[in-house]
Amino acid sequence: MEEYYNIETLIVILSAIGTLLAFGWIVIARHYKSSNEQKLLKLENEHRDELYNLRTEQEKDKKDWESSIEKEKETLELELDKKKNVPLIQESKTVYVKYLHIRNPKDGSVYSRYNDRLEEKIDVFSEYHYYRFNKYNINNNSIELTDRSSGIVDQNILFPWKKLTFTDLPSKNLKGFISQNVDSSDCYFSATTYYNGFTENNEDIGMKMEMDTLEARIIVDFSSIIGLNKLFTKEPDAYKFELDGTKTKLLGLEKISEGVYHLVKYNLKKDESLLVDFHVDWDYLEK
Repeated sequence: MEEYYNIETLIVILSAIGTLLAFGWIVIARHYKSSNEQKLLKLENEHRDELYNLRTEQEKDKKDWESSIEKEKETLELELDKKKNVPLIQESKTVYVKYLHIRNPKDGSVYSRYNDRLEEKIDVFSEYHYYRFNKYNINNNSIELTDRSSGIVDQNILFPWKKLTFTDLPSKNLKGFISQNVDSSDCYFSATTYYNGFTENNEDIGMKMEMDTLEARIIVDFSSIIGLNKLFTKEPDAYKFELDGTKTKLLGLEKISEGVYHLVKYNLKKDESLLVDFHVDWDYLEK
């Protein structure tokens, strides 16, 4: 009986010792972890700038690598297009023309402004914005974007972004003509402001095909012109100019709303043109 109690006592003592040892190991482990965390924090503080520079450099290397891969991809696509010998086609061309001011020059200008390209002040009698979107089937192309007017043109190539470049001073100083080369993209977007080009006997607006074109669309918008309901003597006419210069009257010019017209045609050849001719009551404008 006495031996039984001694064994039981021994077990209790051993259990207590085990508990104390386990607790001790927990305390030691926590202390070791806390000590290591403090050391790591200290090291991080001491080398914060180095870590920042290292991370920045790694991020830059990543971006450079991604940019290099993207350029290589574009190059391969261009080379593949060349090898395929795919014919260049303009899948669609869309022109939107927004008229802002129309005034008979006899009544004086609407306002005056300074033109940076020509480096001169101009008096504005008429003004419209000509937005042009060209979509091609491949990137491997080189296109001339041309704006021509009896007045003054101010061209802006918005996508891909490009500043105007001129081979000589005379071409830069041409008031009514700008032609710019764009390349290596499957779509282009430009916006040109026309000043003083909409006058008596110059009342049409058109679009010329840079390449064989599957779909050509033009929208002409006079809705912001004051006195619109009395501006025209009759509804406008639409025409197509063939390669040989033949002028063919077209059906299908749609009046979307008061002063807004829409025309779409399909399968046009390079250098063919669409034109919408308006009939303005200049006597009314003079009043």
